[in-house]
Amino acid sequence: MKHIYIILLSVFILFSCSDEEFESIEIDYPFNIELNPSVPGLIHPTNNLICTNFNLEFEWVKSVSDLKNSITYTIEIASDNRFNNILFWANTSQTNTTFNLEKGTTYFWRVKAIDEKGYESTYSRIYTFFTEPEAGVNTIPHSPIAVAPIIGTTITGTNATLDWNATDSDGNPLLFDIYFGESNPPQLLAENLNVMTLDVQIEANKTYYWRVVAKDNNQGVAIGRVWNFRTE
Repeated sequence: MKHIYIILLSVFILFSCSDEEFESIEIDYPFNIELNPSVPGLIHPTNNLICTNFNLEFEWVKSVSDLKNSITYTIEIASDNRFNNILFWANTSQTNTTFNLEKGTTYFWRVKAIDEKGYESTYSRIYTFFTEPEAGVNTIPHSPIAVAPIIGTTITGTNATLDWNATDSDGNPLLFDIYFGESNPPQLLAENLNVMTLDVQIEANKTYYWRVVAKDNNQGVAIGRVWNFRTE
């Protein structure tokens, strides 16, 4: 009889819990996992850039998710820094997209990341840029080509010489921004170089990534692809 009483009491306690009490139960992810993807960093167009090209490529840094979910991006381009008047926008799984813009216009742009579960990052920093009224007369530089180290090769030593080539159809002088490091995409290392070579320090048993951005004196920009090499 005593056992039956204990069982009945347990059932009474279980079903006496209110809906509110059950709804308040939350499941915590272990190890303080960050649910939202990281905030994308903006690469191009850079802040306050004057663009002579209207078919402009936008590029940003890849976001990461502790939950390993797939990520898409929302890019917004507006005529005001509060984004009350959004002129262009897109959702994409890539870290770049292209828009055909208007001449003689001031633009503001930003990007946020969204994973497959609906978790969102905050928006990136806001960059502004301008398109020139007469920009159509300029041709952007050709995309830079890696000369050395050869893509995917393994090299030795504590120093490496990055060597590349780039030309401009209009014959305009070129300056170069160099991105280099162990992360992909790499971080900015040097900017506005007027030569096509740069010595960098390296360590053994690493994979390095690098890219070159070519800029002419009419604000034309060509973003090179990401190259890599290994060390032993």
